[in-house]
Amino acid sequence: MFAVVSVAGKQFIVEAGKKIKIDSKMESKDKKLKLSDILLVADEKKLTLGTPLITGASVDAEIIEEKKAKKILVVKHHPKKRYRRTLGHRQDQTTLQILKINQK
Repeated sequence: MFAVVSVAGKQFIVEAGKKIKIDSKMESKDKKLKLSDILLVADEKKLTLGTPLITGASVDAEIIEEKKAKKILVVKHHPKKRYRRTLGHRQDQTTLQILKINQK
């Protein structure tokens, strides 16, 4: 069984036991999350497609790790003008472990 979940503006294909990395911090008081923006749920016999979301379906997940990603460098340069700027950016990342996919 797998599902397509919308989290933080991106879509992920998830299965029970799979880990996904999300480019944002997830606000949660404890380590358990319930994701409710489910776009598609499929198993061996049945395919359920949302319009645009499936009501009553959810995915249980657990926060494993919150960290920053590797630094990327952004370079601005205007030729012949003596203008050079270098900026760095580290994106927040959250790793989620998918526990269970719940249907209606």
